[in-house]
Amino acid sequence: MSSRLARCFKSLEAADFLRHLDQKATPDIQLLTNGQAYAEQLQQQWLNLRPLSANLGQLTYNDVTAQHRFSFVQAPQFKKQLQQLHQLYPQKFKCPTLLKHQRSLNYNSQSNSIFKHSLPVTQLITDYFVEAQRGLEHFYNVQRESKIWWMRYSSNPSRYSIVPYITEQQEGCQAIDIKANFGHEAGVTVEQLSLVCPPATADLSLPDARSGQMQQPAIIRSIIELEPASCTLLLDGCDHNREASSLLLSRAMAPYQCGVAARQYDNQNSADLHDLCAHVVDVLQRAKIRLHQSYTITQDEEQLLQQLQQFDGLGVPYTLLLDETEALSTGLLQLRSRDTQLAETVHISDLPNYLLNIFRNY
Repeated sequence: MSSRLARCFKSLEAADFLRHLDQKATPDIQLLTNGQAYAEQLQQQWLNLRPLSANLGQLTYNDVTAQHRFSFVQAPQFKKQLQQLHQLYPQKFKCPTLLKHQRSLNYNSQSNSIFKHSLPVTQLITDYFVEAQRGLEHFYNVQRESKIWWMRYSSNPSRYSIVPYITEQQEGCQAIDIKANFGHEAGVTVEQLSLVCPPATADLSLPDARSGQMQQPAIIRSIIELEPASCTLLLDGCDHNREASSLLLSRAMAPYQCGVAARQYDNQNSADLHDLCAHVVDVLQRAKIRLHQSYTITQDEEQLLQQLQQFDGLGVPYTLLLDETEALSTGLLQLRSRDTQLAETVHISDLPNYLLNIFRNY
């Protein structure tokens, strides 16, 4: 492992995102408190993606066939999922349609030279049932959409690429991996995409959405391994060329979207400043903006700078700065950006809508 990535792992461990379980060339990684919170945000983004899909929730199955890139369509579990689709979502039992589910995996199905995640691993699985004659067209579209989806959450979008999956080819089947590349290090797979055109004997027919006639669909399967993908995005946010030691997490997925810090000058006004900070925290929490803890009162510029560096290291995109003199007399606050290190002036009456608009428009 390069010294650059080793520094990233050390920085992420210090910020309570992940930890090395050993010192092998390919270390075992475990998500810590902040890393688990980040993984929950990634999982939520996946749940929000294509909201019209049918979601079967968490499933348990250990059939080896069901875990293969191409032969999963032959597994009894796959047919059982179609039956569940028919029973639970009869209006979506048609072609085209989308089906989501999650499962826990007790072995590492992917290999990369950067890290392995400790078990178990959560797989986020999406199955696209599309017209067989347009299977390849849909497969290329899903590849492009998936790559753009990962690029949206990256500090370096050029890091992501589509790589053909090299294996013994099967008729009517194709597969690719979407990988994140870290310089000369081998790429890390963040998503697997497979196209399968099952034979007529597979008995997986669905009614056509327009004509109602039964047809055998092509199936495109997407698999995201949640914890390894989360580790990859965390490395992505840490592996940048900026001088600042910021963790450049996407505003949409940062575990903490905002921090609150105040600069105190006069102990006589400390109660008023605490009350104002508590009010700001309450307003933001009611708006469901994810806050790092509560608020921090600093006594000098050095303490304030240390607090801002801590927020930057946790990937907090914005910090509200309350200057005791200005905030108490005028209601004006400073909204500091992690990415630009610059601050703009906002009035307390603009909260929380000003911040909500920032996150909504991202």
